[in-house]
Amino acid sequence: MVDLDWQTKMVRSNVSSKSPKLCIPALQPPLGQNDITAAPSPLCTAYDNYLRLPQLRPLWASTQFPEWPNEAILKPSLHALELTFHFLATVLSDPRAYVNKRQWTRRLESLATAQIEIISILCEDEEQNPDARGKVPLSDLHSFSSGTHNRCYSEKSMLPRLATWHKSRDVARRILATVECQMTRCTYTLGLGEPNLAAKPILRYDAVCTPTEIHLLVQDDDDDAATAGNYESRTVRATHQISECWTRSARLILERVERRASASECHVVERIWDLLTEVVDLHVMMDPEDFLRMKRELGVGTVAFWFRSRELVEVAEACRDLRRKVPEILEVEVDPTGGPGMMEAAMRVYAEKRKGFEKVHVLQAMQAIEVAMKRFFYAYKQVLTLLIGSSHPHALSPIFLQPTYFPSLDAAKTFLSFYWDNNHNSLP
Repeated sequence: MVDLDWQTKMVRSNVSSKSPKLCIPALQPPLGQNDITAAPSPLCTAYDNYLRLPQLRPLWASTQFPEWPNEAILKPSLHALELTFHFLATVLSDPRAYVNKRQWTRRLESLATAQIEIISILCEDEEQNPDARGKVPLSDLHSFSSGTHNRCYSEKSMLPRLATWHKSRDVARRILATVECQMTRCTYTLGLGEPNLAAKPILRYDAVCTPTEIHLLVQDDDDDAATAGNYESRTVRATHQISECWTRSARLILERVERRASASECHVVERIWDLLTEVVDLHVMMDPEDFLRMKRELGVGTVAFWFRSRELVEVAEACRDLRRKVPEILEVEVDPTGGPGMMEAAMRVYAEKRKGFEKVHVLQAMQAIEVAMKRFFYAYKQVLTLLIGSSHPHALSPIFLQPTYFPSLDAAKTFLSFYWDNNHNSLP
């Protein structure tokens, strides 16, 4: 964590006259306010209804364990994981003979693995927080008896069912092994049917995730008369529902970062952007003709589908606005004339790691978020071109072609690079 209570100990950086001189190009002007914007409101509302977000959001917002501070973050993450299990069942049940089920299964297994890894990180980091430690809703393994609770894992999740179905048995068992492996460093496990060789307490998965509600949501999707028998529509809906769950988690984590900068939480946001990129890549597996026919039937149009997600746009804007925290982290004032004070402070933080290594970790993590976010938008542009062709106009390129969101940090590294390329002495 970085202490952001810096006003009472404000300092201004001074550069020694011995420092090498380097001509730094003028910093880029501020980004426009409308470079990341959502689609018009009617389209966003139609998007929400198509994905059943009015039914999902109350599940995210429900509070079963008020004393557990991580519930609001972990709940949508577990919903996304449960939706992935249902997605896997949908793919393996697809009657179309031309669907590449082997590759679909591999990609969904990879997606589940990435989600389990992020969930395990959230659980591990929570145990390092003294305010949250010991508040996770757990069940002791020894509390299960031959009575009403005769097994120590979820009775409602789709994963244990997939582990007994001949079409999904192998992939489900590999996912269970992943849960066991990723939760090794945590004092408890998820309770999805993993071996739990260490006999650790298990998360009350059914109470936290409410997989029955997710099952009903998926069942409503399957019974939708407008998309009955349209497996491409089910695929699009499932991918975006998973993404919406993770963008909700990312938004809540960013709210924490806004209050108190943490390198570990910034790196979680980075991983979520990488996960969203992996979700986007799933569209590559869709049949081109079926997808384009579905696009016409549902009236998707040429508006970038992801920009109908208000929450995704909010997360992108919040990630970009992390640049406003740089002066607080460096403990300097912003020079309204555009002076080099912030760049100089960043140089000293990078050079004097013994005193400010936590600040370096946070700054690097923030820039890692920028890289992951721009990588997502670039991947989406490429996938969009692959799906609907290059003749349809879209305005995604300006997003990942924008100049760095952290020009002072970029200039500081440029200056340091010049220094070490031309000097053998340490910085004064």
